[in-house]
Amino acid sequence: MKRIGYDRPLFVQPFDHRGSFRKKFFQISGEPVVDATTDQRSAIAEAKMLIYRGLLKAIDMGVPKDEVGVLVDAEYGNQVLVDAETKGICRSVCVEKTGQAVFDFEYGARWQDHLRFIRPEIVKCLVRYHPADDALANREQATRLKELSDYIHATEDHTMMFELLVPAVTDEEVAMGERYDHEVRPRRMVEAIHELQDFGVEPDIWKIEGLETREQAEMVAAAARRGEHRGAVGCILLGRGSDKEQVHKWLRVAAPVPGFIGFAVGRTNFSDAVKRFLADRSQEQSAVDEIAANYKGCVDVWRAAQA
Repeated sequence: MKRIGYDRPLFVQPFDHRGSFRKKFFQISGEPVVDATTDQRSAIAEAKMLIYRGLLKAIDMGVPKDEVGVLVDAEYGNQVLVDAETKGICRSVCVEKTGQAVFDFEYGARWQDHLRFIRPEIVKCLVRYHPADDALANREQATRLKELSDYIHATEDHTMMFELLVPAVTDEEVAMGERYDHEVRPRRMVEAIHELQDFGVEPDIWKIEGLETREQAEMVAAAARRGEHRGAVGCILLGRGSDKEQVHKWLRVAAPVPGFIGFAVGRTNFSDAVKRFLADRSQEQSAVDEIAANYKGCVDVWRAAQA
């Protein structure tokens, strides 16, 4: 088995959203229409290419290319994946079926064939996992995730990124509202990480929801790196679609903490710009510029917090 971990800087622009992307930006609840007069799939792919162009501009503005990551789906972002490969930009693809409460593979039994075809540097899975949730569902998820983990670590081709979401599930937690996020969720995240590790799920990178204090960030990083063989495992911070001020606050908390190597901030950086572009195509360049400035702004905040 290869060495577990990823301990160099990684600043990801994620736009692998599928169902939520269709609904939020195109008001499409089901599958997109493709006919003689309407090609919604092409329109969605065009919007994703716009986001990617913002990332490329951020590289031109000085973000080191070897620290940049792109996270996009193959369904609408295949052109992005092809171009990023030619440019030597780290590519991440998602393997989870969109909109599912229990993790399952997007391509069913053919998920390994999909990865062999795309050849991404990083394989990302999004999982909703709470230790107090349904035990059978948790075990079902963990079994599939161990299969993914074992496959990735049996090859030199991929690195595993695990996006861990820990929503409130008990009546007491739900009743807490925002206090759950601030006070309880970090502890539940640590419990979830431990449970999954003990089951044999070994991510190289944990994609973590925003944390309010350095103590919380240190606690999560320590869980991710528990045991001698996990000493190089990295954590990156996700943005949850929050406003820029909140995301920058989370970045400042995590950046100085050993074990945190970067971020994966998506909607915060591109939502307003994409909406403006779709409403008025003459805003194309300004949308690209805004995405680039927002992404680079996150990198700058991270670097300043590390200093």
